Amino acid sequence: MKKRIQPILYPSFFFLIFAFLFLWFSRIHPLIPFDADDWTYLGYIRPAVPIWGAWNPSRVFPEVALPFFSKIASYLVMPLTGDYITAQTLMHAFVVSAFTTVYLGCFACLLRRCFPISRLTASLLTALFLIFHFLAMQREESENQYLLYCVNLTCYYYYLLPSLINASLVMCLMNNRAMDSFLKMGNPAQRGCFYVLVYFAIFSNLPASGILAAYAGCVLMLDIVRRLKAHTWNRLFAENAFYLGVLLAWLVSAVFEFNGGRSANLRGNSSLFVGLFSSCKCLARAFLNLNRIFLLAVVSILLISGLVLILSRGKDDSARRLKPVAAAAAVALTAYAVYLLVLCAAVNPYCLERSEYLFGVFFFGVLLIMLALTFLICRFPKILMVLPILTLSLASAVNTQGKTFLESYFSDLSPAVCADISRDLICQVQEAARQGKMETDLLVPMYVADPVNGDNWPQTLPIMDKLPDTLYAHGLIDRPIYVNTVADPSMNTRYHIPIPED
Repeated sequence: MKKRIQPILYPSFFFLIFAFLFLWFSRIHPLIPFDADDWTYLGYIRPAVPIWGAWNPSRVFPEVALPFFSKIASYLVMPLTGDYITAQTLMHAFVVSAFTTVYLGCFACLLRRCFPISRLTASLLTALFLIFHFLAMQREESENQYLLYCVNLTCYYYYLLPSLINASLVMCLMNNRAMDSFLKMGNPAQRGCFYVLVYFAIFSNLPASGILAAYAGCVLMLDIVRRLKAHTWNRLFAENAFYLGVLLAWLVSAVFEFNGGRSANLRGNSSLFVGLFSSCKCLARAFLNLNRIFLLAVVSILLISGLVLILSRGKDDSARRLKPVAAAAAVALTAYAVYLLVLCAAVNPYCLERSEYLFGVFFFGVLLIMLALTFLICRFPKILMVLPILTLSLASAVNTQGKTFLESYFSDLSPAVCADISRDLICQVQEAARQGKMETDLLVPMYVADPVNGDNWPQTLPIMDKLPDTLYAHGLIDRPIYVNTVADPSMNTRYHIPIPED
């Protein structure tokens, strides 16, 4: 009976994880198309190759995936829901939840490859790993960031999903002899599909692709150190062809991105040294603002595991299992942190206060902590008696009396109001199309006192002209329409939004 139940319980655990995440991103903190970026990229089409000199020259994955899933929502989900905004929210919640669940599944597989633990133990550790993503940055009673948070729907495709893909690939590659064999002698068609995934991981964005690049560099460095000790250099390039290819492709993506329009627009005027100093301050501030319970758990695990490792002199079986993966995670963490500091110093140091940029640092750091905890469990199995209570206690520490986490859009409005405003904008364009107009005014709320000369974000006036293009691409209107976006105080009155004053 036990053998029959266990294979069912393990996938059921991940189904429950997916169900929780889907509820989170569809109902609790829904992913609603709302701002100018969303309306631009929901219907934006680009070839799946880097484009020299474009605004986002090497961000292939987000600009292919976002319109692809958005169009599926329009033609497949909307007929079931009867509402465009609901269909988009459900589809993108499904996609983000699925990618996150796969990421957590890769983590569980890594633990089971590295240590002789049961499915139940792996499930408990995976739950704890997920909780850390919510707990780490939770310091205030309300409006906290978390590691699965992005500032709007578009950023989920530009930042979080690429980070999840790169981190999942790293965990698939770590301590995996089967993967090493597959990369050298696997079925050509299967390897081709895998390389597509690697291609999308690298050509996504620089903060995310740096996760895989840092790990590839770490593997090469550790192999070179091993060869220095053994005084042998035979087949260095042949045995590391995949990782060299990853680094080369990443370098190409970096060159393309550095020469793109967005990079030129974001690049600061200060020197790299000044930017690097500011980046270090921002990163230090981010870590000083970590949740105290999270820090206590991290420090405790690292100190105890380090002490046990020293006392055992690294000779027991669990220590031998820990050393190679922990060394890889630690070196990759260091390399990625340095890379991120330099990247943000060249672009904008204050990006390091955003969870989208910090994901990679936390991924490698929390992975190292979880590896240390699994080592302790293998060394002292009785820890398993307190692991469920520890997981439950940390889960309860995440929630607060206030509105604990930020919503995924640039606004203080409720999700329902944001959805209603988006529906209003769609109705305005659809009504103009029904009347046969080729041009119309699009009324949006006034978010700044001088919207003509200001930004009026999240519905920036010059950029909202992409809304009709998206609606036309998704079949909501039957002809292209030009809109002149107007910030109208009557929209503020309708949706109870305060009118900004000078």
